[in-house]
Amino acid sequence: MIISKPCTTMKGVIVHPYSWDKEVIVDLKRTTECLKERGYQIKSVIPKMLAITVVESYEVSIYPSGKIIVKGLTDIEVGKEIATKIIECAGLLELLDS
Repeated sequence: MIISKPCTTMKGVIVHPYSWDKEVIVDLKRTTECLKERGYQIKSVIPKMLAITVVESYEVSIYPSGKIIVKGLTDIEVGKEIATKIIECAGLLELLDS
């Protein structure tokens, strides 16, 4: 399942993949390598803390917990679409079906 909501501290959308059955952990290195292969810009990676990328012209912060913040965006559905690309690269696609 994907939970998404507007960010309360800045203009943006917070998206978080969630599973009742297992802990969500994003391997930032694997995820950013996949995104880079797909043509997305990787701005910064701090192992086990944070990755910052640019997807569809939006700056996106990715956390190991699975939380994804799409900065400068107010449309929750577009935020989910962007997050889906990241979730696919993270190898967590099965979470979208639950």
